[in-house]
Amino acid sequence: MASSRFFLGANAPGGFYSLYDDFTDAKKDVLYILKGGPGCGKSTLMKAVGRAAEEAGYAVEYIHCSGDPDSLDGVYVPERHMAWVDGTSPHVIEPRLAGAQARYVNLGAFYDAGALTRDREEIGRLTQGYKAQYARAFRLLSGVAALSSGPALPEEAVFSAARRAQGVIRRELRGAGDGGGSKRRFLSAYTARGYLCLWDTVEALCERVYVLDNDLGLGALAVEAAAQAAEERGFAAIRCQSPLFPKRTEHLLIPELGLALVTQTARCPYPGRPYRHLRLDALPDKEALPAIKAENRRMSKLREPILAEVTLALARAKALHDELESHYIPNTDFEGVTRLTQRHIEALLEA
Repeated sequence: MASSRFFLGANAPGGFYSLYDDFTDAKKDVLYILKGGPGCGKSTLMKAVGRAAEEAGYAVEYIHCSGDPDSLDGVYVPERHMAWVDGTSPHVIEPRLAGAQARYVNLGAFYDAGALTRDREEIGRLTQGYKAQYARAFRLLSGVAALSSGPALPEEAVFSAARRAQGVIRRELRGAGDGGGSKRRFLSAYTARGYLCLWDTVEALCERVYVLDNDLGLGALAVEAAAQAAEERGFAAIRCQSPLFPKRTEHLLIPELGLALVTQTARCPYPGRPYRHLRLDALPDKEALPAIKAENRRMSKLREPILAEVTLALARAKALHDELESHYIPNTDFEGVTRLTQRHIEALLEA
């Protein structure tokens, strides 16, 4: 399997929404939980481990930070049953089976605590500042969610979407899978660089990509039907949740079948060439269609300036966090971090 990229957390209307408990299999995998504050080398360690694994020929699942997508929050090497994850706030992780399944790695041990103590007041100010910007982003996203419920759709339209989904299910989900079950990820996130969708993961894992129009919400209904059918048939599926409505599945990847069902909107279209394109927004009820689409356009115009403020808040949070890291980086023993990283790479390749 090819390497892939996901998010495990979302900046969402109710605050930070975490899927980190779904990252690994406690019965099979060893999880290294990295502890330590800003600038101590957690992301750097994970990038080095991932790079070494790929150079050795292993597929790697990279978990990007939803606030700063250039930073890593996790790496997973399935063939070696080993993973590393940032276990600090807001995605605090504790071992399910301490020592046997998960192990702490304390990168905070490489800090010069005395030097950092002298910067305590400024560190406190910056920490409070970036957390306030995240809180602002969460509040703004609540407004976006309220403007995204959409008008009630005619029953005929819902029935039509369900019928189209069943056609895909009959054609593609034949036989039975290996019983691998499903796991949850985020393929998209609201970040300091705006709304970001990791479409390259879809193309890396799946050869046949069904693209479902979702401006009216019908694509998500069809994806949910396919996800349930895949689970019933025992296929190992990856449910990709919506960052705005985290309990809603908006994309479905089934790598063992080379199959993906992804939803697209006018704001975030699928950039590749689909295997099939289901134009679900072309409602069969032609009389209701103009009014529904007009309402959708009106709500979209209201959402856009709020989403711009979300991006601005997250960008400000990142700038403050970068400034915070500038206090830690000069006071961290990176030679020690490098030696520790090399030991983890050796453990990975010798496992």
